[in-house]
Amino acid sequence: MHSSDKPKILIVDDEPDQVELLCLQLEDDYLPIPANSGKEALDIVKNLNPDIILLDLILPGVDGFEVCRRIKSDPVSRFIPVIIISGFFEKSNKIKAVEYGADDFISKPIDRFELKTRIRSLIRIKKNYEALQESENRYKQFFNNSPAVTLLVEPGRGLIVDANDPACSYYGYTREELTTKSIFDIHLMSGKKVEDLQQLIFLERKGHFHSSHKLASGEIRDVEVYINFINVKDKELLFTNVYDITASKQTEKDLLESEEKFKNLVEMAIDGIFVETDRGEILDCNSSACRMFGYTKEEMLGLTIADLVPDEFAKTLPERITAEETTGDVAIERVNKKKDGALFPTEISTKLFKLGGEERLIAYVRDITEHKKSEEALKASEENFRALFEHTPDGILILDFKGNILSANAAVGEMVDAPLDEVIGSNIYNYLVPESGATALEDQINVYNGRGGYLRTYKILSSKGETLWIEGLGTQIMYRNMPANIVVVRNVTVRKQAEKTLIDAKMAAEEANRTKSEFLANMSHELRTPLNSIIGFSDLIAEGTAGPLTEKQSRYIGFISVSGKNLLRIINDILDLSKAESGKMELEREEFCVGKSVDKVISTMLPQTKEKNIILSHKPGTQALTVYADLSKFEQIMYNLLSNATKFTPEGGSIDVFSKREGEMVRVVVRDTGIGISEENLNKIFNPFIQIDSSMKRSFEGTGLGLALVKKFVEMHGGNIRVESKLGEGTAFTFELPASPSSGI
Repeated sequence: MHSSDKPKILIVDDEPDQVELLCLQLEDDYLPIPANSGKEALDIVKNLNPDIILLDLILPGVDGFEVCRRIKSDPVSRFIPVIIISGFFEKSNKIKAVEYGADDFISKPIDRFELKTRIRSLIRIKKNYEALQESENRYKQFFNNSPAVTLLVEPGRGLIVDANDPACSYYGYTREELTTKSIFDIHLMSGKKVEDLQQLIFLERKGHFHSSHKLASGEIRDVEVYINFINVKDKELLFTNVYDITASKQTEKDLLESEEKFKNLVEMAIDGIFVETDRGEILDCNSSACRMFGYTKEEMLGLTIADLVPDEFAKTLPERITAEETTGDVAIERVNKKKDGALFPTEISTKLFKLGGEERLIAYVRDITEHKKSEEALKASEENFRALFEHTPDGILILDFKGNILSANAAVGEMVDAPLDEVIGSNIYNYLVPESGATALEDQINVYNGRGGYLRTYKILSSKGETLWIEGLGTQIMYRNMPANIVVVRNVTVRKQAEKTLIDAKMAAEEANRTKSEFLANMSHELRTPLNSIIGFSDLIAEGTAGPLTEKQSRYIGFISVSGKNLLRIINDILDLSKAESGKMELEREEFCVGKSVDKVISTMLPQTKEKNIILSHKPGTQALTVYADLSKFEQIMYNLLSNATKFTPEGGSIDVFSKREGEMVRVVVRDTGIGISEENLNKIFNPFIQIDSSMKRSFEGTGLGLALVKKFVEMHGGNIRVESKLGEGTAFTFELPASPSSGI
């Protein structure tokens, strides 16, 4: 097929590779026109009149939604079908695109067969819409062979005002029966959906949707419906076309409406349309013809075709007007002349037909000035692509589905360290190691079967036996009229080596952490045995079991016992922390009362708080709270938090405990009026062996393990803990634990 005969497809995408791929996929049957921005696309639509538009949503400057809106709001371009192409469709984006006039959607990666099928369908629909521009008297021949099911419907009430013969035949009713029904008697659609569709149709002044219709026989058929508003005898009606898609077939439209209906559609055509006598006298034309040649309608009707062509061509025009080569099925190119004398190239197709018993000629004239420019631009684009293909640092391969290398750029030869003429014609599996060869074969099969593209990492061997890692991005294209796989490859050996180094370092760190935890656990265990003896014997001596003690001896023995118990507590904390970090600590969960457990811990803290004249209070919620946790760990959490609060709260201060349920969790807050923590130190307090005052003369005792254990125990339960504090204003610790077994723990 000659390029001038092919339907023009405008491809709008800011990704040059995506535009080039679509051009390659469509160039056999269509004439692709690339555009890389919304502004460029609008200029092409205005000047070139494409047959269909493939439109990406994400574009620089004017995005795809705005491009679609402008095209569909322009009477000149509103009937050009727009297919939205995108990597993913959110529901909101689809709704917005439909509101702006999109006719169809297709997802990336694009299946070539599906894309061509949809394009053919929409081009057919567009041509039918253009055909509807013919008036009933003068252009009746364009519609009388169409089997389209067509209804005229009154808006609002949905009454069927008129129906054509195909509609009566399709639904199984006579015209009289159909015109006594409403559209609501035929379609099977919920009231809510009908209401939403009506609002959208009145807003957009058109409609396109799928539905199910019930025939007179009771059979249910799937249909595709197109709706436009039309004025018939000063009454606004819904011009409704119904296409049966049950067997994936769409019928042609054949509407024999009044001259008023078709006149409006003819005036909206982008091509110039002329009705002439066999002598070249212009009997009628549309507005596009007047704009194209620069005449008013009145001026145009006083001219002949000879007035619209160069003088040298006008001399031979009478014999050529009705010549077979002129009125055939193939459009011809011809130079035309505007009112101001300017010459411009056009594409013309003509047909002879009978009107009122006389032979008439109808001519479609299309200004192809921009088309000619785009052909030159396309040629330059192809040259640019070839230069890009040859000089890009990434390797580019074109493979058949047996793995044979049909084409490759210089970067591929450099990658495998072999002359390019040796690489082309060889098989990709010659370079892949066996395990990567199996993966590549699977990827090839998926691309061949239309299951989409892939991004995969393979291991290859250069011609010198050097092992390399490459990353391949593959997808299906048409190459020399045959499906093929285009793969962009990149050497990622350095990245893979860096990943291995990171993984080795992570494993070494984990091993070191495990060794540390085991060492601390073992050392803590070994220290507990002699400490238990020290504490036990010192307590026995203090009780006088070994004989009476002097006051000084009793005081010294007390020091030994207290210090031993403090050291044992530290060792127990270290052991618990090591178990938690190594994952060896198990929880014994049960459901228990929060208030009772908190009060139990508070009772053990009262001697310490009374000594500092600190008010310690518990304010439980109004309901009896239960928590699903390890009771001993919960009490240790509370003990550590209260001990921490007591330690850092000056004499005469206060500590408050609050508890309440929040959804599926129980929240406990421990708030004090202590010295507070600076903002820069808040992120340190849960680290083991860390104290904010870490100097040798620090004012408060402790190992820094208490809060670290609290955080570990809370997180083991699937909870979380946070702290809020300001210097001099106190601190509040808040932690949450599951309220019941059903909380998802």
